Amino acid sequence: MSLTSTPTRKRGRPRNDEAATPSIDALLEASADIFARDGYDGVSLRKLQSELKVSYTFFHHYFDSKEALWKAVVDKLAGMTTANVLEALNHIDEEHSELDALKSAITVYIRSAFQYPAIYHIYQQESQCSGPRLDYIYQCYFESPWQYIRELVSKVNRNGTLKPIPIETLFFFVQSATAPVVQYPFYQKLTGSPALNPAQIENHIQQSIDLLFNGWHL
Repeated sequence: MSLTSTPTRKRGRPRNDEAATPSIDALLEASADIFARDGYDGVSLRKLQSELKVSYTFFHHYFDSKEALWKAVVDKLAGMTTANVLEALNHIDEEHSELDALKSAITVYIRSAFQYPAIYHIYQQESQCSGPRLDYIYQCYFESPWQYIRELVSKVNRNGTLKPIPIETLFFFVQSATAPVVQYPFYQKLTGSPALNPAQIENHIQQSIDLLFNGWHL
């Protein structure tokens, strides 16, 4: 059975312990929200099974452990974000310079926080202490892209376009632009806004890019 298929239920009334069977994508997205909300240690397979209303058989057909499910969640959401960032980094041609690609990739990364907030909450949780889950995130989804960005920044710096700054400074500045997502209650306090709207999101992204590349001077 493929990962994208769902088990076929026989005709007739379902058993008491048999729940609806969502698609694997829906299961991963719902699980991501729960990991984002409760953290890895606050989640159990039994809790997920109960909250997502899926049967034991269905759940364990795909995932034999909480760790396996967590990795599948990260692979789905972080994988999409990383693929989009790498695509932007590689968009260099006669009309798009290395600087354009760098701006575009950072824009994509910040925008992804608003598109897939759960994975950014997971990043935030796991980045606070060392361990195998942080190693997995870093090695699979940050180490290679940020090495690529480091090389791209070096090329731009050699042209005298940007002031040299440590790559980690760039990373944490970019990461701070995702704060409205990972610190949403605080964002609401600062702005008095009950909810983010598309115009606010886009303005935040564009102002973050402008501040990073052009500074605060008029």
